[in-house]
Formats: sequence, C-alpha cells, structure tokens
Amino acid sequence: MTTRDDRFETDDGTAAFMAMLMEHRHRLYAFIAKQLVNPADVEDVFQKTSVVLWKKMHDFDTGGSFFHWACGIAFNEVRNFLTVQRRSRLHFNIELLEMMAREAVEEDSLAELRLGALRHCLRDLSERQQTLLQQCYAGAESITEVAQQLGRERTSLYKQLARLREKLLACIRLRLAQEGTPS
Repeated sequence: MTTRDDRFETDDGTAAFMAMLMEHRHRLYAFIAKQLVNPADVEDVFQKTSVVLWKKMHDFDTGGSFFHWACGIAFNEVRNFLTVQRRSRLHFNIELLEMMAREAVEEDSLAELRLGALRHCLRDLSERQQTLLQQCYAGAESITEVAQQLGRERTSLYKQLARLREKLLACIRLRLAQEGTPS
C-alpha cells in the first residue's frame, strides 16, 4: 500500500525527490536498456518514464525502495512502448520482457551487494594501500604520474595494483559467500 508523503509537498520535497531520481537515473536507464534494442528507443522510454515518475512522485512510499518503484513504472513504459511499436520487425513476447526485467533487477541487487562488499573490503586495507588506490583510481593523474610522485617504477606500481585488486576480489567473494550470495 502506498502512502502519501508530505515531504514531497514542499520545495524541499521536490528537491528530495529530484535527488533520488538523479541518484538512480543511471541504474534506471540501464534497466530500460536491457529490455530494448535501439538506443534511441531507450532514450525515449527513459524520458517518458522520468515524466511519469515526476507526475507520480506523491505516490512514492518513502519506506520502500525508490529504485524498485521506479523500475515498476519503467517496466510499464517499456510494455507500452512495445505495444505501440508492434509493426517493428523485432518483437519480444511479454514473458521474455518480464523475465528480462526480473533479471535486470536481480543483477542490480547483486551489483549493490558487491559494492557493499567492496566498501567493507577497502576498509580492511592499510591506510597506505587505500591512499594508493585513491591516487591511482580516483585522482586525475595517470599511473605514470603517480609512480613518479612516489619515486617508483611504473611496472612495479602496476604489479602492486594487480595484487591489491586480487586481494579485494578474494575478499569480496569471501564476504558474499559468507552472506550466502553468489559472486
């Protein structure tokens, strides 16, 4: 049962809704893209979905998952689009479309679990290792520039990064296995 949330009745509420929409826009776009073939169609359906989300923002139950609610609306928009596009040469039957939508949500949930495990595993690294990863992957410098700053050979830095990635991957797999989630 959805409940009306007074937080969307104000300018602050609209800003909060916009923030949630912006936070999930890439995942929502990917959800739609997994169900349609043509990138232009994906863009059209994403735009229509965004408009419907805005129109229905007061129907969103803030106790639930914004992404899953938005995916439900996007799924309906994809179905509507495909119904209108029946004259196209490529048709998906509704069962296939529903299966693809379920898989897209499952893949997204698994990606979220993996990201959570990665965050946990990053905290287990030493401060020096964390700093190195940030310099190499979050900074604007190239690996060559980071190696020069550290007074190291580029190849040794690449090898250390490879070892850190392997360590993180093993940690993520172990954490997911402990949670009973397939990696």
